[in-house]
Amino acid sequence: MGQNTPHLMDNCDQYPDSLVRYFIEHYTEIGARVFDPFIGFGTTAFVAEEMGRIPYGIEADRERFEWGAGQIEHWQNIKHDDAANIAAHDFPLMDFCITSPPYMVANGDWNPLYSGDPAYDGYACYLQRLEYIFTQIALVMKKGALVIVQSDNIHDEVYTPLVRDFHNLISKTLTPQAEIIIRWTGEKPEYHQDYEHTHCLVFMKA
Repeated sequence: MGQNTPHLMDNCDQYPDSLVRYFIEHYTEIGARVFDPFIGFGTTAFVAEEMGRIPYGIEADRERFEWGAGQIEHWQNIKHDDAANIAAHDFPLMDFCITSPPYMVANGDWNPLYSGDPAYDGYACYLQRLEYIFTQIALVMKKGALVIVQSDNIHDEVYTPLVRDFHNLISKTLTPQAEIIIRWTGEKPEYHQDYEHTHCLVFMKA
């Protein structure tokens, strides 16, 4: 992990190449369209392209978008926009999606899905926005396509059950299939130093 991250830029929420590689290898075929609506620095896109798949994605942060899109051959498939605006782009139907939405703590105010706009403070607003985003993700997925969402519960001053909350809100649009728990071995991502495992929720477009 980290080879696709610019020096001195915050990559604390980036998941490792190995996680993406596992799911792409086991759940897609060469030539498949792989989508990440929170593409960040482009880990999903890099791995997908390296494995002979076609990456697509969207990223709201300009620095992350410019870096990620600038490092792949299919740069035109990566859009600089809010994930809530997926329908505004002419994306083809996708074969597979893997992503990890920005996290928020339950007692926090700063909402990452609105770039901290105080008009949209609070965890309830965060969950509402995320629920809407997944309705938009569902629109660009093929029937029978899988959507993998990596998530962690946050153990802080206030416990945040993100895994449960993600499952509940995404299940309103996509059909739950499984929860895969992955145990970290070797070097962990910076954000996950205190975690022994992570959760990957599996959904299907019915």
